[in-house]
Amino acid sequence: MSQASSRSGSSSQGRGGGVSGGYEGQGSPVPYRVGPLAYEPDVLCRCNGKACRWISWSNAQPGRRYYRCKKSRTGVDCGFFVWADEECSEWFKELLRDLRDAVWELKRELRKKDGELDAKDMVLEAKEMEVEVKKKEVEDMVMELNAKQQEVQAKEQVVALLEARLKNKNKCIDMLLCFVCSCF
Repeated sequence: MSQASSRSGSSSQGRGGGVSGGYEGQGSPVPYRVGPLAYEPDVLCRCNGKACRWISWSNAQPGRRYYRCKKSRTGVDCGFFVWADEECSEWFKELLRDLRDAVWELKRELRKKDGELDAKDMVLEAKEMEVEVKKKEVEDMVMELNAKQQEVQAKEQVVALLEARLKNKNKCIDMLLCFVCSCF
């Protein structure tokens, strides 16, 4: 248990740093169950508007909810910020960081697999187009072959007709020869 804890702790603590506190800008690892304004009772910011409730996924405060002015990250942000939840123990923070990192890793792998799948889809589409071209070529060749077979059949009929005529002429010649021979 301590091995897994020390191993996972180093993985989540090794990331982050900088201004984002390890957030990495990857979005929430889990979908929000309710919208940022779908909570009761209302918490009003300094602008006197309902503050948005978000979830922190930084290394310092993973999974901790907070309220922030809905105009934050704009020029008219009143600067309102207050935590909605109590801070959890270091053990829970480490657990949440590890779970967050695992989800983010799975999402990265999924994006990579989606990219690979898209590339394979493009290859498949190209192959399908090649097959269609070859199919058309084969159909054209079959049509050409059928036309040639019809030509051959027509010529065979002409040959058969000519052979019949020749046979007829040969009979006539044979009879004429017999007649001439019998006369002498």
